[in-house]
Amino acid sequence: MGIAALGALVFGVGMSVLKGNDGGAIRGAIGNLSAPWLLLAFVCGAWAGGGRAARGALVGLLVSFVALGAFYVANTFVLALGPHPWLVDLRLAFGNGYFFRFAALTGPLFGALGARWRLTGSRTLGVLAAALLVFEPLASIAYFRGQGGVYTSDAPVWAAEVVVGLAACALVFWRAKPRRPPAS
Repeated sequence: MGIAALGALVFGVGMSVLKGNDGGAIRGAIGNLSAPWLLLAFVCGAWAGGGRAARGALVGLLVSFVALGAFYVANTFVLALGPHPWLVDLRLAFGNGYFFRFAALTGPLFGALGARWRLTGSRTLGVLAAALLVFEPLASIAYFRGQGGVYTSDAPVWAAEVVVGLAACALVFWRAKPRRPPAS
């Protein structure tokens, strides 16, 4: 679990640095992707969950919180939050905990699903996880269209995300070796 937490820490800092402060539309769009955060919990749950849903859920929660915490701590150094003491910047970066509330639900869910995938090798579960990369841009377009417009500056990132998602779906589909879980 320690390596998963370390990986989550690196992921969170990396996403903060990648998003940056006025790093441009492309970097901002990459930094605002949600699917990689969900896949972090899924992959870590599969890798460190030992095929047990409860352990996978715990790993998913841990890595989600570590990654978010690292992201926001890094933001205090990356973003120009104004001339404040560091603790004020930290409070500003963490905000009201909005994303931590989501992570408290999605981290355990995707961690448990990852552990289940490791146990069963389910093509369906693996492809659905990879398909998050395909569906996120479609959901974003639908959401923004409902709000009166679409951010066309995000289109290159969304297109790349769909291509990576389709490739991941194909890889999981062709490489998956479904197996029966051991009898309980």
